[in-house]
Amino acid sequence: MKHSIYKLVKSRQWDVGWLILGFALVIVSAVHDWPGQIQAVWATSLIGGFLGMTIVLLFANQKGKLGSGLGVVGAGFDTFNYYNYGALGNVFVGVYCGLLYLKGFFTLGKDIKVTKTTNLNLVIALGLAVVGGVVLYFFADTILPEGAPLWVLVLNVAIFLVQVISQYLMVEGKAISWIGWIIANFMNIALNGYFVSIGTSGALIYLAMTVMYQLNSFKAAFLWYGYGEEE
Repeated sequence: MKHSIYKLVKSRQWDVGWLILGFALVIVSAVHDWPGQIQAVWATSLIGGFLGMTIVLLFANQKGKLGSGLGVVGAGFDTFNYYNYGALGNVFVGVYCGLLYLKGFFTLGKDIKVTKTTNLNLVIALGLAVVGGVVLYFFADTILPEGAPLWVLVLNVAIFLVQVISQYLMVEGKAISWIGWIIANFMNIALNGYFVSIGTSGALIYLAMTVMYQLNSFKAAFLWYGYGEEE
């Protein structure tokens, strides 16, 4: 059973089907959100959707160099989009991810070698969480949508902290990073659902993407942990 799951998520058929479904959801969401004329945030959300889908699949398949290179570009689009959405937690994540992708482009090989999490990794992750918490304590409520409820602020903070740690561990080649992404995606689904409910342009695109990201995170967790690989 384990080996069958491993073979399925590692197969080209899975990747092609996942990309086709993901791109289709992005396109349908973009058409649904069509504002009547081309607006910057609508267009960048669409482009960011295509890039994001491609980047996460490359990392799930442990393609470090190419995934990191595209990641730098994709992080720029995400930062711009979430700034316009008023999600400061994800704005900081976008900037931070862009820097880590840049690091990964120069330090990762063509294929990512998965290694065990070290005590140093844990110390750095804790330090990142502390610094991130301090930053958001002072700035997290500065560009939220007007009238946003408290839970949106809390979710921004939580998403920021989990994604900061997960992104660092992923670029370091640690399988546990995908557990963090699974948690972050659940929270992002709720957050993007809120943006859809208040009519934020392009938000439906990111909601569809996050659902697909979650499927990809489960795939990545299977592959990076080698679940069923040796059977």
